[in-house]
Amino acid sequence: MKKIHNPLLNNIFLVFLLASCSPAKIIEKCPDIETDLSKLNSNGTLILDGDETYQMDMSSLVKTQLSQPGNNFYFFAASPEHNWISYISGKTDELVIGDGNAQAKLLPMEEDWSYAKWLNEEQLIIDLIQEEDSFYTVSRFLVLNPFTNERYFLDANYPEVFYDYWYRVIEYNKNIDQVVYLQGGISGPFYYTLWGIKSNSALTQLDPSGDMHVSPRWTSDGSRFAMALNLFSNPEDFPSYEIFEVSRDGKINQLTHLSDYYPWFYISDLSWSPENRFIAFWYSYWTDVQPWFYDSADRYLGILDLKTGVTTNYCFRGELNAEIGLNIYSPPLWSPDGRQVVFRSQVGEHYFLDSQAILLDIIENRAFLIGEALEPVGWLKAP
Repeated sequence: MKKIHNPLLNNIFLVFLLASCSPAKIIEKCPDIETDLSKLNSNGTLILDGDETYQMDMSSLVKTQLSQPGNNFYFFAASPEHNWISYISGKTDELVIGDGNAQAKLLPMEEDWSYAKWLNEEQLIIDLIQEEDSFYTVSRFLVLNPFTNERYFLDANYPEVFYDYWYRVIEYNKNIDQVVYLQGGISGPFYYTLWGIKSNSALTQLDPSGDMHVSPRWTSDGSRFAMALNLFSNPEDFPSYEIFEVSRDGKINQLTHLSDYYPWFYISDLSWSPENRFIAFWYSYWTDVQPWFYDSADRYLGILDLKTGVTTNYCFRGELNAEIGLNIYSPPLWSPDGRQVVFRSQVGEHYFLDSQAILLDIIENRAFLIGEALEPVGWLKAP
């Protein structure tokens, strides 16, 4: 039996948990891409980045340019409840905080600041630059309220944090009372560990068989996280990825059973809808020839409805010929009302120049072309 390893849970309970889940249904919906935006009913402010950065009023469908010539923006991050977006201005070396209408605040980048992400609607967590000299350097973060300048440092000195200058997994929930991190020595074994910061203890551990480039994604309320993990127990089963959710108390729930439908299946990244009912994700599958590590295939858009257990394949491609364990495109981006997703779709050889920004309305099952060679980087509530 393919199963997920969890050294902190009783094996009998875990086997019962996985066996008792009824297989999820997969359906297919393949709407045509429409270019007439007059039929699009949407709201909020969509931020699109390409050679220049634009904001698009989704009610009027008017697109305006945010960036000025010679001033590129990068490291975009939107807050969990879609109120704020942050990004770095390359020309001025400032961290910009915006609200979807006008620039709200400018913060000079400090010497050791790297990229910033939103923990909640009031706090950013900023990765601080470390020396590139050790696999076990303690990761340090700055927790910053950009509106009041209230700040404190956060050291990720949990047991056996696997640290690589170019790669690490350390993801905090909105309340900063729990964290998921990659734990393991230089030769393993490795686990994704859910750590209780107040209790100073591991709540559960997940076995990252094969690929260790998967990011856990917390819900907007910080009550649970989801991630894709490999179930294979022998080489003939690889890749066999499914989406799992883990609650605050460490209980594991398998959300998909896609390996019941595909011989080999890989999930690269995912995103929760605002009300946490849907999960949108990129996936690849193989039917005739078994792939191996670093083999390639096209990525497709899938959306899981947690209420019904149904996964929908919408027939839209993301990256073409993407390697297992690697991804360039961000996960699909949800609208503030959870009715729509926007994503990048590759239509030619070049992953960026030959790409389209597509908006999909999952309620009406309609898709619209939003732009060419543009990446959706944030979708904010209407001001």
